[in-house]
Amino acid sequence: MTLRSHLRIGSLLWLGLLLVCFNVYYYQDVGAKWSDPHGIGWAPGMVATALGTPSSYCTAFVAVMAAWEAGRLARGGFWELAPARSRAHVVARQLWPAVTMTWLGAVAPVVMSLVGNRTVPDAWSLLPLGTVLIDVALWALVGFVAGSMVSPLIAAPTVGVVSFLLVSTSVAVGPPWWRHLSGVIAATPAAGETYSLAAAVAPVLFTAGLAAAAVLFWCLATTRTVRVAVALVVVAVVTLGASRIVDGWGYVGGVRAQAVPMSCVGHTPEICVAASSKAEPEALRAEVVRTVEQLRSAGVAQPPAMVTDTAAEGRYPERSSATVWHVPLTASARRGDLSYQVMRHSVRFPCRTPRQEWSRVVIAWAAERTGHTARYEKALRADPFFNSRIWQQDRRQVDTALALPEPGQRTWFADGLRAACAQGVNE
Repeated sequence: MTLRSHLRIGSLLWLGLLLVCFNVYYYQDVGAKWSDPHGIGWAPGMVATALGTPSSYCTAFVAVMAAWEAGRLARGGFWELAPARSRAHVVARQLWPAVTMTWLGAVAPVVMSLVGNRTVPDAWSLLPLGTVLIDVALWALVGFVAGSMVSPLIAAPTVGVVSFLLVSTSVAVGPPWWRHLSGVIAATPAAGETYSLAAAVAPVLFTAGLAAAAVLFWCLATTRTVRVAVALVVVAVVTLGASRIVDGWGYVGGVRAQAVPMSCVGHTPEICVAASSKAEPEALRAEVVRTVEQLRSAGVAQPPAMVTDTAAEGRYPERSSATVWHVPLTASARRGDLSYQVMRHSVRFPCRTPRQEWSRVVIAWAAERTGHTARYEKALRADPFFNSRIWQQDRRQVDTALALPEPGQRTWFADGLRAACAQGVNE
């Protein structure tokens, strides 16, 4: 049919428009809150987050629409005629409205996320989108075959539910490799990560196997038993091959490292954040310097040579040293607790596992000197083993220390660091 015919008597374009509107609404209502998961304008994370849930809706929609269109042709006796066009040409003409509108439904939240965050993606960032678009076309083919061989009243809801469950529930079942084949965009790439080419190819290979099996079952001129056997062999071989690609990835895998461009200002301390971060490095540095100066005036902290943002360090940030601090600068600035995080990094114990009864008191004293007592108490109360009696005991020790003159407080702080590590594991 022509575009005018589809608009006049077809339902795919109009229903597809509803899908686009729904995905746009879903992004505005839910996805926009997490559109920049790292706060540094990391495009791979934005694309994956925007695609996460809509990808399963798009898969189910296109499969249902394709099955219904196939049923319309079958009911009209089209395949009993002698069409001048090839079967592939007929299928393509029937499916393009559903596939096109579904593509728009997948692209819309991605574009909104990137435009809203003023971020320009690169090719690696768009790999998940490419995977979803190809999977959509392949699921349309699966749905069309199902609707051609079974009544659309049965085929459409069945293929829709099956495709939706295969994609959306893969994150809740084992084994882990299954989520990498289903096409779900589950794991948002951390800063410094993008999806690898293998991660994009594996789900496409699996869905292509399903589509190939469906087409062979539909087109082979042989007995039903042979067609079933051929289809099962194709699915098994392709699934095995795709699973070998993702073998050993675990729940988070298939990502490649990519350096995050950094922007640094000042010296002693030098503040480094992602160049695309919405946080102003100068403003971050002023807050860091103010907090460090408060503790240095109490004689308990020295400014580091560098403070770098952990938001640009991926899933496993480096451990801070005396001269280089690794602080969640961007995330802390967004939450409004940057000064508190700097205070926590300023208190450095000479061991990895300080004794809690001393570490709590020492940090509480530093929190009092920097005006973060309430925030620190709130953080402690998140521990189910912490209670008001423990806090009152800690406060009595802190009040005793605060009553000392400045030299006495410095001595008390140094003694507290050593006492906290008296039975710790030395570095």
